[in-house]
Amino acid sequence: MIIGEGADGLAWGCYPMVPYAGRVRNARLEFAGRRFDLPRRQPPHAIHGTVFEKSWTIEDRSESRCRLTTDLQPGWPFAGRVEHEIELHPDRLVMRLTATARETMPIQLGWHPWFVKPNDRRLAFARIHRRDAAGIASHETEAATIGPDGSNDDCFSEPDGILRLTIGDRELVLSSSCRCWVVYDEPSHATCVEPQSGPPNGVNDDPFVLVAGRTTSEYFTISWSSTPFQDNPKKP
Repeated sequence: MIIGEGADGLAWGCYPMVPYAGRVRNARLEFAGRRFDLPRRQPPHAIHGTVFEKSWTIEDRSESRCRLTTDLQPGWPFAGRVEHEIELHPDRLVMRLTATARETMPIQLGWHPWFVKPNDRRLAFARIHRRDAAGIASHETEAATIGPDGSNDDCFSEPDGILRLTIGDRELVLSSSCRCWVVYDEPSHATCVEPQSGPPNGVNDDPFVLVAGRTTSEYFTISWSSTPFQDNPKKP
């Protein structure tokens, strides 16, 4: 149900996005009166954080659970560490990211799952984040209408009902503590529904500041069943 390994690390799997999610405009971070240059992974922009292509240390594991850690540096001007806990249950996959700041910093957490193109979907949100001339979402929102499959590369918030995808005969239900969801369905072979704690470029436009010595955490759950969609699903 997830796109397998490919040549470009951005374009497959279900990877964590830390310490920023989505694009950072012109790969430039401005924080506490200082300006920092970030890696231009999608020129001219930075994208999806510093940890998705890094090596992680396995701190603990069992048949159904693992806990991984890695540092935010290099590629990020502030020292910190991130932990990724992954638990597999018979009917769901639960992931939790926890970041610890060694220096005060702006930060975002999120995931980027590449789902095989669904044969049906129920994705509705109350708000959409306005995009600038470069197509990057801002923290400013308006009433949302999601477009048809193949037309979306947008950041949404406030899910309107349960978020569902049907892939083959399997129904997936997506839930997260993150307040934003990016829907990227332009590829013909895949749809990405990405929970993230803030909008693209949010580390500049609408930063959540994590004070040195503190932690922040988010979760993402993918549940599955063979139950078909029902009309007017109840809100969670």
